[in-house]
Formats: sequence, structure tokens, C-alpha cells
Amino acid sequence: MTDASKFQFTGSSVPNAYEEFLVPRLFEPWARLLLDEAQLIQAQIVIDVATGPGTVARCAAPMLGPKGRIVATDIARPMLDIARAKPSLPGAAPIEYVESPAAPLLASTGVFDVVLCQQGLQFFPDRPSALREMRRVLKPGGRVVIAVWTAIERNQVFAAIHTALGATTTPELSDLMTAPFSWHSTAELQMAVEEAGFHDVRILTRSLPIVFEQGVEQAMRAFSATPVSPGVAALSQSVQDAFLDRLRSELAPLVVDGKVIGEMVSNIIVAYA
Repeated sequence: MTDASKFQFTGSSVPNAYEEFLVPRLFEPWARLLLDEAQLIQAQIVIDVATGPGTVARCAAPMLGPKGRIVATDIARPMLDIARAKPSLPGAAPIEYVESPAAPLLASTGVFDVVLCQQGLQFFPDRPSALREMRRVLKPGGRVVIAVWTAIERNQVFAAIHTALGATTTPELSDLMTAPFSWHSTAELQMAVEEAGFHDVRILTRSLPIVFEQGVEQAMRAFSATPVSPGVAALSQSVQDAFLDRLRSELAPLVVDGKVIGEMVSNIIVAYA
């Protein structure tokens, strides 16, 4: 079984590439879809768990207005450094960035109207405790909205990367690439959320395209935004070249009018405290 907790954003190169390649093409569109389900209103208090570079928090802040408040937590300081360096948003809720694991979560009990978590839950080393912490910090009747990718085979660009890694590198690196897609069972998700004390649990499956408008070479550069890329960079040049050649071949079927377009599919969990 994949140890998803090893999929860590350390150093600065990977988080910077994540911000450049994946945030505008993947995580901002999905943040808007996640927030459609969150149904935020003015002046609410929200916590964004595993905020990364603050993508969901920053999309939510204008919805809450200046009387709202957001706490955005992440365990990766390099990600929080990127988030904190971004300019404040006029007329929006202030965002407080907090370096914190998901469990224990450094947040007060029973104060938040909504808990948000975009593509973080599957990485937490203790998922049941993280879910219980999300419930702990919610007000009675508060809402949690969590996004978790489906199986890697349904997420085409990353499936291409996974195939190329498996064909040319090591089993450890190939396995690590599956970490973001490692908790795709809707039955398991439903049970875990209910066991954490939530009720009225709904799981929605949604899809959006990821588009690399400059084509295959841009999509290949986006691999540097994954925590797998340093492991590949540590291999011999011949292995790296073989990986890139295979990745180029795997991405070719996704080219449409010069762009790489791949479907991304995520489960979105909505539940109440």
C-alpha cells in the first residue's frame, strides 16, 4: 500500500513549480468547484486544512467579505511561505496562515462555520484523527467540504506520468506517484467520515479538464511540481532521458490543437457536524 504521507512538499523548488504549473491550471478551477459546494456566506469563519500556497483560502476570502475570517493551515512551511508572500485581497476576509499538522490541528474547538480541505486528506498519516479534528473545530451544524482524487487511471495526465515512471525508473518512485490518488473508494470515504461523527454525508464525483495550453513540453515541465521529481533528478542522466522520452510518448494521445488536455476526476465529500 502506498505511504501517502511521504508525498511531501519540502525545499522550495517543488512548491514554486506547483504554484507556477498546477495552481492556475488545476487547483484554482477545483477550488471554485469545491466552494460551490461549501455555500459560503458573508462574515463566516472558515478553516482551510492543508492550504498549500493558499489557493482555496484566497478564493474563499472575497466570498466571506471583510467581516469574515479564514485560518489556513499546512504542515509544509515552504508552501506557507508562498502563501504569505501573496498580496492581501481588497474587500475580502483576512487570512491567518498557521503551520500545523492536520492532527492535532492548531485551532480552537467549535468556532468554525465551515472546514475546507482540497486534496489533503489522503496524505495525512492519521486520517481518522484528522477527520475527528475537523469535526472538533466546527460549530454544531457546521459543514465540512473535502476533495479527494479518484483512482489515478481516471486522471489522465498523472496516469501518463505514472506509466512513464513505471516503465523507466524505480518501483518506489512509480508507487509514490499514486499517493494523491490512494484513497479513492467512496465506500471507505463515507465510512471514515461517518465514524468521525459527521452526519448527512454526501459524496459527489466531479470532473474537470486540466489544460496545458503550450502543449507536451509544458506538461512535462509540470512534473517538477510533484514531490516525485527530486527522486527522478537523483537518477542517472540516461534514466532521466528515458523517462522523459516515455512521458512524451504517453502524453501524445492527450494533445488536442496543440494543447495537452487531460480529464481530472475527484470525489467531493460534504457532511455536517
